[in-house]
Amino acid sequence: MKQILSELSIETPGEGFIDITSEINKWIIKNKFHQGILVLFTKHTSCSLTINENADPRVLEDLSSFMKALVPEEGVRKPNHQGQFTLYRHNEEGVDDMPAHIRTTLTCSSLSLSINEKKLVLGTWQAIYLWEHRYSRHSRKLYLHAIGEVEEDKATFFAESNATLTARTNASKPNEVVRKRHNSEVMNKDKDSTNTNFDLLNHRIQDPTNKADSITPEGMQ
Repeated sequence: MKQILSELSIETPGEGFIDITSEINKWIIKNKFHQGILVLFTKHTSCSLTINENADPRVLEDLSSFMKALVPEEGVRKPNHQGQFTLYRHNEEGVDDMPAHIRTTLTCSSLSLSINEKKLVLGTWQAIYLWEHRYSRHSRKLYLHAIGEVEEDKATFFAESNATLTARTNASKPNEVVRKRHNSEVMNKDKDSTNTNFDLLNHRIQDPTNKADSITPEGMQ
């Protein structure tokens, strides 16, 4: 298992959606993540993250129109449009600033996704978007925290598994030879042969695919 905390810079041209799916998948491949969990987080109060339609751009246009209608620029009025219209108190940073804070609150600042086979697990028509709520250009910082299995872990796992399997498969052979080496009658009968066969057997345990050595101590097939 491995975990990485990293950062990506996303340049936004102004209000709208920026598809960051390919950038995230490139980051996953670069860091050799095979399977795990990825948390995305933006440390800003006027942009957000969302998962939505990746085919028809009119979906994003309608989302933007809906959000602007829901959160007007100048101030707020009750949802039933009754009562007094109230101007925003926080207005020092431009007419789009306070609406951007509200739109961020209504959406998401973080997302959690699964990684499988070195890519994000997403639906066919899904993409990850950074949703910029300000009108001007901004440089946004996206933080990524991934936890999971990387390629090196996978290789190590299979190597250890093969070593364990080899030891389990061949364990009875050296044990039998060791018992014979401690048997005085066998040692006196063919001491040199037993030593030689034991050395060859150890060699074959290290390389079980080597069929060149023929080892047939007494009582072994």
